[in-house]
Amino acid sequence: MTKKLTHISLFLLITCLSTNIYASTKEVFSHYKNRLVQVRIVDKATDSKTTIGSGFFVNNKGLIATNYHVVSLHVFEPEQYRIEYVLHDNEKTKKVFPAKLVNFDVIHDLAILESEQNNTPALKLETKKIKKGEKIFSIGNPHDLGMAIVVGTYNGETDDGTTRRIHLSSAINPGMSGGPSITEKGRVIGINVATAGNQIGFLVPVKYLNILIKNKHKPRNFLKYIEKQLLSNQERYISDILSRKFKTKKIGNYQVPDKLADYLTCWGDSESKDLPYKASENSCATKNDIFLSSGFTTGDIHYSHYLISADNMNSFRFAHIQQEYFQNPAVHLTGSKKYFTNYSCKTEFVKNKNITFKISFCIRAYKHFKNIYDMMLSAASLNEKQTSIQTNLILAGVSYKNAVRFSKQYIRAFSWTP
Repeated sequence: MTKKLTHISLFLLITCLSTNIYASTKEVFSHYKNRLVQVRIVDKATDSKTTIGSGFFVNNKGLIATNYHVVSLHVFEPEQYRIEYVLHDNEKTKKVFPAKLVNFDVIHDLAILESEQNNTPALKLETKKIKKGEKIFSIGNPHDLGMAIVVGTYNGETDDGTTRRIHLSSAINPGMSGGPSITEKGRVIGINVATAGNQIGFLVPVKYLNILIKNKHKPRNFLKYIEKQLLSNQERYISDILSRKFKTKKIGNYQVPDKLADYLTCWGDSESKDLPYKASENSCATKNDIFLSSGFTTGDIHYSHYLISADNMNSFRFAHIQQEYFQNPAVHLTGSKKYFTNYSCKTEFVKNKNITFKISFCIRAYKHFKNIYDMMLSAASLNEKQTSIQTNLILAGVSYKNAVRFSKQYIRAFSWTP
């Protein structure tokens, strides 16, 4: 009996050693801290850091993984900003090393840096699926306080965006962006990317990092490389939406476009208190944008419908209310002139089935990317004297061809039953 127990104990010991499971936060941090770095973007003129994030070694040749948004200033203005990193072991001495950006993925917010380190201890990337509820350790440099580790729970991948993210119950904070989230076995399941507060964190799934590491292409022109990625991505999700008949719903006597993709979030409300008319709103939008630079995001899909009715109002006053909604849509895009041209708009009257619409179609170009545009469409029905359906549509970061294609199919989805 004693001999049997000894064999069992020996087997368990060998199993634990071979899988490298570190159950406590202290053990995990102590064992993997030498794989971590702080990533800095430094203003050359002042020799001071402007942005900080986190990163980690992914091979023994000094390759570092981080988020694209951590290094985005360098991408747009390499003459003004340089990239540096600090090894975790050097946090007290603050000895810094130069790093070179060699590849990035703006769609999934990832970047790869080359360092001057050799024989670096690296984190292994998880290739197997893990189960919901598994304990996860997120590591990074929150608020420049030094490397820290927080424990969270894996909740699977989200389906609330044009790309997938991992939902983690964890206190990920600014500065931890680009750091790894690992299992008890020390394998990376994702890269820290965002937080929604209240223990809601998000990770970039490690499968996208694997693809980026294996991509041998090294971009020479960063901005052309971004444009290529954006065009490819918008072609994918716009074509997917347009390949199916638009789902519609009834608002009053009108059929209007409903939820056009699973990752869109929709909501509705009505307002009549203290107003001489009633306005019922239904809206759908993407939750997550694609970050390009500070104050410069793209990838939005957002549309709203308004059923406006006023039984006791004369037609002239009602027409004035229609015009106010038409000229001042609740759905709009902001942005610096540094990145966008002014809008160019065209207004015309279009008949769709038995609805006559007044339509405004507006386009603005991206100054850094000549083939990418933001589109805003406003339309108001003119069939009834005291009732109108109005709609506003935004597509951010699309080709001109797809802006037109989407707008036409969108308007065709409307119908009216007198």
